[in-house]
Amino acid sequence: MRFLNFTPQETKAIIFLLMALLVGSGIILYKRTYPKFAPQLRLEKGGADSLRQTLYPSDGGQGENRINLNQATAAELQLLPGLGPALSRRVVEFREANGNFRRIEDIMRVPGIGPKTFERIKDYVTAEKKKEAALK
Repeated sequence: MRFLNFTPQETKAIIFLLMALLVGSGIILYKRTYPKFAPQLRLEKGGADSLRQTLYPSDGGQGENRINLNQATAAELQLLPGLGPALSRRVVEFREANGNFRRIEDIMRVPGIGPKTFERIKDYVTAEKKKEAALK
Protein backbone atom coordinates (compact mmCIF):
# COMPACT_ATOMS: atom_id res chain seq x y z
CA MET A 1 0.00 0.00 0.00
CA ARG A 2 2.21 2.76 -1.31
CA PHE A 3 -0.63 5.32 -0.96
CA LEU A 4 -0.36 5.42 2.83
CA ASN A 5 3.40 5.85 2.96
CA PHE A 6 3.61 9.54 3.86
CA THR A 7 6.73 11.31 5.05
CA PRO A 8 6.63 12.60 8.63
CA GLN A 9 6.09 16.16 7.36
CA GLU A 10 3.18 15.06 5.16
CA THR A 11 1.64 13.16 8.08
CA LYS A 12 1.87 16.27 10.30
CA ALA A 13 0.32 18.43 7.58
CA ILE A 14 -2.58 16.00 7.11
CA ILE A 15 -3.19 15.81 10.86
CA PHE A 16 -3.10 19.62 11.09
CA LEU A 17 -5.61 20.01 8.26
CA LEU A 18 -7.93 17.40 9.77
CA MET A 19 -7.78 19.11 13.17
CA ALA A 20 -8.49 22.51 11.59
CA LEU A 21 -11.48 21.02 9.79
CA LEU A 22 -12.72 19.44 13.01
CA VAL A 23 -12.35 22.64 15.05
CA GLY A 24 -13.99 24.76 12.35
CA SER A 25 -16.91 22.36 12.08
CA GLY A 26 -17.28 22.43 15.85
CA ILE A 27 -17.42 26.21 15.90
CA ILE A 28 -20.06 26.30 13.17
CA LEU A 29 -22.16 23.65 14.94
CA TYR A 30 -21.88 25.49 18.26
CA LYS A 31 -22.81 28.83 16.66
CA ARG A 32 -25.88 27.28 15.04
CA THR A 33 -26.89 25.64 18.31
CA TYR A 34 -26.37 28.79 20.42
CA PRO A 35 -27.01 31.77 18.08
CA LYS A 36 -26.88 34.33 20.91
CA PHE A 37 -23.25 33.41 21.64
CA ALA A 38 -20.89 35.93 20.00
CA PRO A 39 -23.45 37.66 17.75
CA GLN A 40 -20.65 39.45 15.88
CA LEU A 41 -19.71 36.08 14.36
CA ARG A 42 -22.14 35.85 11.48
CA LEU A 43 -22.66 32.73 9.44
CA GLU A 44 -24.55 34.66 6.78
CA LYS A 45 -23.54 34.96 3.18
CA GLY A 46 -23.86 38.09 1.12
CA GLY A 47 -21.42 40.59 2.65
CA ALA A 48 -22.71 44.16 2.37
CA ASP A 49 -26.16 43.03 1.29
CA SER A 50 -26.67 41.02 4.47
CA LEU A 51 -25.37 43.98 6.52
CA ARG A 52 -27.85 46.25 4.78
CA GLN A 53 -30.71 43.86 5.59
CA THR A 54 -29.51 43.59 9.19
CA LEU A 55 -29.37 47.37 9.61
CA TYR A 56 -32.52 48.22 7.65
CA PRO A 57 -34.88 45.25 7.53
CA SER A 58 -38.04 47.37 7.34
CA ASP A 59 -37.16 49.40 4.26
CA GLY A 60 -35.75 46.64 2.08
CA GLY A 61 -32.35 48.35 2.01
CA GLN A 62 -33.64 51.56 0.39
CA GLY A 63 -32.02 53.83 2.98
CA GLU A 64 -35.07 55.08 4.84
CA ASN A 65 -33.49 54.15 8.18
CA ARG A 66 -29.88 55.09 7.57
CA ILE A 67 -27.52 55.88 10.41
CA ASN A 68 -27.51 59.63 11.02
CA LEU A 69 -23.93 60.87 11.27
CA ASN A 70 -25.13 63.83 13.36
CA GLN A 71 -26.85 61.70 16.01
CA ALA A 72 -25.19 58.28 16.03
CA THR A 73 -23.22 57.07 19.00
CA ALA A 74 -19.81 55.48 18.61
CA ALA A 75 -21.42 52.05 19.13
CA GLU A 76 -23.92 52.67 16.32
CA LEU A 77 -21.18 53.87 13.99
CA GLN A 78 -19.31 50.60 14.54
CA LEU A 79 -22.11 48.84 12.65
CA LEU A 80 -20.82 50.48 9.48
CA PRO A 81 -18.40 48.46 7.34
CA GLY A 82 -14.81 49.46 7.98
CA LEU A 83 -15.44 51.52 11.14
CA GLY A 84 -14.01 50.02 14.29
CA PRO A 85 -14.05 51.40 17.84
CA ALA A 86 -11.22 53.91 17.35
CA LEU A 87 -12.50 55.32 14.07
CA SER A 88 -16.10 55.58 15.28
CA ARG A 89 -14.92 57.47 18.40
CA ARG A 90 -12.95 59.78 16.11
CA VAL A 91 -16.12 60.53 14.11
CA VAL A 92 -18.03 61.44 17.29
CA GLU A 93 -15.14 63.60 18.59
CA PHE A 94 -14.85 65.34 15.20
CA ARG A 95 -18.59 66.05 15.19
CA GLU A 96 -18.48 67.45 18.73
CA ALA A 97 -15.50 69.67 17.92
CA ASN A 98 -16.62 70.90 14.47
CA GLY A 99 -20.40 70.72 14.54
CA ASN A 100 -22.82 68.71 12.43
CA PHE A 101 -21.96 67.16 9.11
CA ARG A 102 -23.76 69.05 6.34
CA ARG A 103 -23.32 66.31 3.73
CA ILE A 104 -22.30 62.67 4.05
CA GLU A 105 -19.12 63.47 2.10
CA ASP A 106 -17.98 65.64 5.03
CA ILE A 107 -17.12 62.47 6.94
CA MET A 108 -13.99 62.25 4.79
CA ARG A 109 -12.66 65.23 6.79
CA VAL A 110 -12.33 62.89 9.79
CA PRO A 111 -8.73 61.64 10.00
CA GLY A 112 -8.61 58.01 8.91
CA ILE A 113 -11.67 58.09 6.65
CA GLY A 114 -10.76 58.38 3.02
CA PRO A 115 -12.48 57.71 -0.29
CA LYS A 116 -12.33 53.90 0.06
CA THR A 117 -13.97 53.88 3.48
CA PHE A 118 -16.51 56.45 2.31
CA GLU A 119 -17.45 54.22 -0.65
CA ARG A 120 -18.15 51.35 1.79
CA ILE A 121 -20.38 53.38 4.12
CA LYS A 122 -22.10 55.93 1.87
CA ASP A 123 -25.18 53.77 1.29
CA TYR A 124 -25.73 53.32 5.03
CA VAL A 125 -25.48 56.90 6.33
CA THR A 126 -27.27 60.23 6.20
CA ALA A 127 -26.36 63.70 7.47
CA GLU A 128 -29.74 65.04 8.56
CA LYS A 129 -29.81 67.84 11.11
CA LYS A 130 -30.33 66.86 14.73
CA LYS A 131 -33.93 67.06 15.81
CA GLU A 132 -34.04 69.40 18.76
CA ALA A 133 -36.36 68.71 21.64
CA ALA A 134 -39.58 70.66 21.40
CA LEU A 135 -39.86 73.50 23.90
CA LYS A 136 -42.85 73.26 26.18
